[in-house]
Amino acid sequence: MVAVAILAIALVTLIGSQSQSVSLAGLSRFDTTASLLARQKMTELALAGFDDLADGEGDYDGEFTGYHWQVVITDLTEDDTGIPDSEGMFRMVDVTVSLPAEADLRYSLRQVMVRRAEAEP
Repeated sequence: MVAVAILAIALVTLIGSQSQSVSLAGLSRFDTTASLLARQKMTELALAGFDDLADGEGDYDGEFTGYHWQVVITDLTEDDTGIPDSEGMFRMVDVTVSLPAEADLRYSLRQVMVRRAEAEP
């Protein structure tokens, strides 16, 4: 009887450990996928150019159906940067990738983009 109790306790512990392992694997998969999608969106924005940066949001399709992205652009002022005469030179870009089916899963990426200086004649 004691042996059966010990086996039952061990089995419950192993099942709980396996469940936690599967949960961590799912979180790891989300973190990997979301970070790559956020980096891809940030690269698209950088290639579009400083003057074309705009807020937006949308859903991925194909292999990444279910993932949602959101972009928020914030103009940085002299008060934000501490750099004199920097109005209109810096924008903070926030990209957030989420999986709405899993309410708590969100990945955010932030980057400051700089307007290219015009060459003086």
